[in-house]
Parts: sequence; structure tokens; C-alpha cells
Amino acid sequence: MSKLFLDLGNTRLKWASADRPGDWLAQGDAAHDRLDAALAAWRLLPAPASVHGACVAAPALREQLDAFVQAHWARTIDWLAPSRHALGVENRYRRLEQQGPDRWAAVLGARARFPDEALVIASAGTALTVDAVTADGVFLGGMILPGYRLMKRALATGTARLPDAEGHLHDYPTSTEDAIETGIRTALAASVDAMAARLVARGETPRLLLAGGDAAQLTSLLNTPATLVDNLVLHGLAALAFA
Repeated sequence: MSKLFLDLGNTRLKWASADRPGDWLAQGDAAHDRLDAALAAWRLLPAPASVHGACVAAPALREQLDAFVQAHWARTIDWLAPSRHALGVENRYRRLEQQGPDRWAAVLGARARFPDEALVIASAGTALTVDAVTADGVFLGGMILPGYRLMKRALATGTARLPDAEGHLHDYPTSTEDAIETGIRTALAASVDAMAARLVARGETPRLLLAGGDAAQLTSLLNTPATLVDNLVLHGLAALAFA
């Protein structure tokens, strides 16, 4: 029987079903205010053997999914909590209760897809997270920054004269819109490159994995070659469930 995997993020739900790791039988995504579309798609699926999720969204959304899965399939969702060890990865996050389960799942998904490699895992979504894993499987930790859209919104709402308007990338911007666009994208890309440089300084040769809806905003500015990946959280949940 297949299993169902859920990534309930800050703004969207991503999901996939599989009967083995990484081989999706069905998948989809929906904004928080369109969860009914995801539930409608799930009604067409055969009953899964189990349901596994990572959640960083509001408790009410998690409860809505819990209720559907219980009512429709008589299943409970196994929501991931970060652990000290999993799938050969040692987690050095100091306080596990503070670590987002999506970040931990993404680390595990990245390790499952690229075993025995040092990794920088950058997810450019509502927030930009940049995490580091050594070749021998130690998750060292990482950074969290406001994402592309959050940065633009913060400038627009926190200042009197800076607009939330579309700009373009230039080496030497000569308009406010272009200055904001170039500044934000440069700052985000530099944060990713900085983490790669830190791993290199440790003697690692990291592979940079770039994911998230705003990944395309960063690729042209990175000094480190990037491998674009999708759904690392779902891949991590699947690797755990089928281990």
C-alpha cells in the first residue's frame, strides 16, 4: 500500500503519495486558503497505509488535516519531531524543540538523495533557510532569514518612502525599485554562498542544493554552483517512513 506525505509550510501545503521513496504516485500543492482542493484530490486516492507530515503552520490548519485523515481513512497523521539521530545523520541543533520539523525533514531528504556528500541546503520560501551537513553525516546547524517577499514587504511597511514594487536586477541600480530588488536578491544569495564557504573552510567539498518557490531569484547571483531540487521535505518524510 502507498503512504501519504504532507509538508504543511508557512504558506502552502505540498503533498505526495508513494509506495517507495522518491517515486511519487500522485502529488499536489495548495495555498492555505485552498486546502479544500487538496482534500478533494485525496478523496480520489486509495486509503494510504499511513500518513506522515511536517508542520510549521498554524495549529488550526494541522487540526483540519488531522480531522480529514481520521474521518476519511481512520488514520492518524504521524507528525515529525526533530530527533538527535535519524538515517545516519547526527543532529547538533542545541534545542530540538526550536528546530522546525520541515528543516529536519529537508536535511534527511537531502542526505537520502545525496549520501556521503557535504551539503548546503538552501530553501527559498517565506523564509530563507540555509543548513549545513558534513560528508560524514553531521548536521551542523544553519541560518534563517526573511525570504524574498518578506524582505520586500518589510521595507514597504517599515519605511515611509520605499515602495513594494517590481524592480530589476542591475550591477549599479539607479532607481529605488531596482535598488530594492538588487539589494534583497544579493543579500540572500550572499548568505547562501557564505554557508558554502564555511563548509569549505572546514575542509569539506559541499554540494549546494537550492529549493523553494523563490529559488529562481537567487541562482544567477550565486558564486557556488547549485543543484535545483524539489520537495526535499517530502523526500525526507518518505526516507524515514520506508527505512
